[in-house]
Amino acid sequence: MYNRARRIAKLEKLFGTVEREPPLLLVVSRVECRIALDEDRCIEILRECGFLPTGPTLAVVNLRKVPNGLNPKETERYLRENASEICGCRGQAHASRG
Repeated sequence: MYNRARRIAKLEKLFGTVEREPPLLLVVSRVECRIALDEDRCIEILRECGFLPTGPTLAVVNLRKVPNGLNPKETERYLRENASEICGCRGQAHASRG
């Protein structure tokens, strides 16, 4: 029984399903382009939209998709309207919520 529990614990850790671990976010951005909002605010907006995981997992946030030259309000609207493409999760986190 102990060996089975150990194997399950190893698999949970490997697949990132251990509840104590926070999500790992990989944020991709362009050096030559500055968007109107900082990365933390962008992550906050995407999390509000339900497209970023709240539990232990890996998610990719591709801020390279945000067009250059948008003001803060336009940037926020773009993030909200295109969250599934930016997060690279194709709505998986959103779908699992309910």
